[in-house]
Amino acid sequence: MISMLKGEVVQNSGSDITLMVCGVGYLVHVPAGTSLSLVCGDEATLFTTLIAREDSMDLYGFTDLRQKEIFSLLLNVSGVGPKTAMNVISGIDPNQFLDEVVNENISYLSTLPGIGKKSAQRIVLELKEKIAKLYKVRARTGGPVNISEDAVAALVALGYSETQARRSVGCVRADSVEDLVRGALKELM
Repeated sequence: MISMLKGEVVQNSGSDITLMVCGVGYLVHVPAGTSLSLVCGDEATLFTTLIAREDSMDLYGFTDLRQKEIFSLLLNVSGVGPKTAMNVISGIDPNQFLDEVVNENISYLSTLPGIGKKSAQRIVLELKEKIAKLYKVRARTGGPVNISEDAVAALVALGYSETQARRSVGCVRADSVEDLVRGALKELM
């Protein structure tokens, strides 16, 4: 399996890029946000998942390891394929997604691209316990609390753009807003 690629971006067509690694060009499908941040001529490191089928072998790449992990989790949900999983990854903050699954927020999950009410229910049913265990995400008690959104708001208040804040918060695993902000600040440095 190919789990990571590091090389020069030689082509970017929006939904996929060609990454030149030691003279070999790899076509890698990437989320929309990743494709916008990768410029031809730049060096990039992508965490990848190889999906081999009878008629094709496709590489899916992510600049953020958390996105790759969520992509892999989504592929284990019945009825969710790589295209749908990639559309979901393109439209989410990874920490918020984990939080919403554990808290069974079907209405939020139903708004994600390619996910209807039944798919959202399957995601919760099949991933809730696994996410709670792997990422130590706890179900909300009392009023709605989203540590990712609180951390993003704190970083914006410190003068960072919302895009920078969301990207850095998405790279950090933490159980509290304070730890999430500290980790995100380290990512921004």
